[in-house]
Amino acid sequence: PQEKGSTFLQLGSSTQQQLQVIFEVLEEYDWTAFAVVTTLFPGYEDFVDYVEVLTDSSFIGWEHRGVLTLNLTDDPEGTRLRRQLREVSAQIRLLYCSREEAEAIFRAAREAGLAGPGYIWFVVGTNLGGSDQLPE
Repeated sequence: PQEKGSTFLQLGSSTQQQLQVIFEVLEEYDWTAFAVVTTLFPGYEDFVDYVEVLTDSSFIGWEHRGVLTLNLTDDPEGTRLRRQLREVSAQIRLLYCSREEAEAIFRAAREAGLAGPGYIWFVVGTNLGGSDQLPE
């Protein structure tokens, strides 16, 4: 018999679910110091609030090294972005942004030497999939 086309259903996990898993990974590897990097992408305030909830309600001694909120407009060369990313003291960074913003942020991070060995980035969001092409 001839097969009919299949249906592919992609279910995205919520930002809260993604953060819960990330914090389990951080705990497993004893990576307790981290910073939050966001853009003004819708939902960023909820993201920051939920990180606070997870760290405040935990018995783990998290070392939350602050929140950097990036505004990518009016910085076409990425000069300000590279400087701001260099000022983040944590090697582990939780990033919340759009897919397009992630590409610009990682380009700047590479140029600033912040994307190689020794730096761990967790990108969180419900809008990052759905493309055949992955950013570098």
